[in-house]
Amino acid sequence: MSEAGFNDDFLEKELFGGDDDDLDGVGMDVDDMMHTSQSIVATETDLASAATSAAAAVAASGNGNGKDASGDDQVGLAGGGDGRARIARPRELQAAKLDIAMDDPPGELTVLYHPPRTQEEVAAGAQTCSTFDVTPTMALVNPWQIYSVTATPNMRWLFTGGEDGYIKKWDFNATVNGKQLLTLGQRHSMVDTIAKAGVTASYWDHMDVVEGGVEMLSPVFSMAVHSQALWLVSGMKSGHIGLWSVRHDEGRRIALLSKHKKPVSVLRISPDEFGLVSGSWDRAVLYWDLNTGRLARGFAGHTSQISSIEFQPTWTSERYKAQLGGSEPARSSSVAADTNGDNEAGKEFDFKTTGPILMTTSIDGQCLLWDVRAPKALPHPLDTPKKTPPWAASACWSRDGKRIYVGRRNNSIDEYELGAGSLPVRTLRLPLNSGPVTALATMANGRHLVCASTDNVRIWDLEQPAERRSTVPFQIIPGHHGGTISSVFIDESSRYMLTPSGNRGWDGTSNSHNLGYELTPIT
Repeated sequence: MSEAGFNDDFLEKELFGGDDDDLDGVGMDVDDMMHTSQSIVATETDLASAATSAAAAVAASGNGNGKDASGDDQVGLAGGGDGRARIARPRELQAAKLDIAMDDPPGELTVLYHPPRTQEEVAAGAQTCSTFDVTPTMALVNPWQIYSVTATPNMRWLFTGGEDGYIKKWDFNATVNGKQLLTLGQRHSMVDTIAKAGVTASYWDHMDVVEGGVEMLSPVFSMAVHSQALWLVSGMKSGHIGLWSVRHDEGRRIALLSKHKKPVSVLRISPDEFGLVSGSWDRAVLYWDLNTGRLARGFAGHTSQISSIEFQPTWTSERYKAQLGGSEPARSSSVAADTNGDNEAGKEFDFKTTGPILMTTSIDGQCLLWDVRAPKALPHPLDTPKKTPPWAASACWSRDGKRIYVGRRNNSIDEYELGAGSLPVRTLRLPLNSGPVTALATMANGRHLVCASTDNVRIWDLEQPAERRSTVPFQIIPGHHGGTISSVFIDESSRYMLTPSGNRGWDGTSNSHNLGYELTPIT
């Protein structure tokens, strides 16, 4: 049991999505992994023997093109010319089914029928500057791990939630203006520039309804708030999504959305703010119609817990008008049918689509792109390069929506270009002792990428060639040192940045710090 009273065995078991003693399609048995000397390590002779047996089986089937007697691609051991056994190439991505019942009638894909809200104006010089001065000045003290942070676009109110099972509301204006200062004891372990303390406005219990109608505290695995702070959504351990009133009758649970079966790890409000996209440890990504509380679409294709979800940032009012000028978007009823596999095999992903594009990643390294407007289209997978561990806790779009950055476990960040194939165009490599990259965010000028790993938070200059050795392409942002960063939050105006510490229920330690930074453009 953790200090907060939650079952650590449950979290450890759910990390790979498997049961205690049984392997499934999600992950691997953690107990079996501990006995690598007995179940994984094999001699060179054994591998060669397995490869020979596999080759003989192919030859016996009457064809040598890597297919079995039925003509399907083989999935298993394949012999190499060097006598070593390799895993054969898996089947290509096919239409999958969700293990979740869709609503009938389904909800509406609101993002296709409502224009996106207007974004906050970016700070002067932030889009054209050559770099940023990132100065830590604030610390929002919290004794527990922070899994999620969200804020109103104008940064009036800030919300945090995590391991302790409470949603905390912070007065960010008072915090920035230094209305409350840290004590000498609190400042002792922080850099000299951090003096302002977070000003707590209120908090409320994050109550979940479990079996038998019993209410109990649940860790806050994810959150998202309305732009005017009218309501807030939160992800719970049981798979429920809570909809909470914020401005009026604060902390009252308005509704409970119940479709997921395991902790809801990611929540993203759609650009029009009438829809919600949720991702869970049950491998499902769901689009909710918040006007009715019904499911509009399910995205089936991931094989592990969902770690991040983001809409392409270029979905603007102009693109919304452009997609209305084309063919009429598919109605929600056909979307629901396609999701459950009732239609013919899906089409390939169309990179020329005028509709919104959704990016999703899972903890096993998968990164998929979805055309929200085309329900029959298969997602476009972004493949993990060779010799890279299958792992991804965070991913983000570039500001122009043309590139995608995925953080990996082996101290690296893969950069993909939209429409340039499934493999990364380059890999940004951090120092060997930096640890896994757990959070990413791009700056307003499109040139810099903030990446958080176990040792430090860095700001990377993307215009410097990755292969250049004469200069270091990144700078270390002071503040954090040691501990897993759950997210990097940059406000829409690019004036402030937040880096909460927490493992989001997965692997990693936390220093329980939530630091705030002030961003100053430098020309």
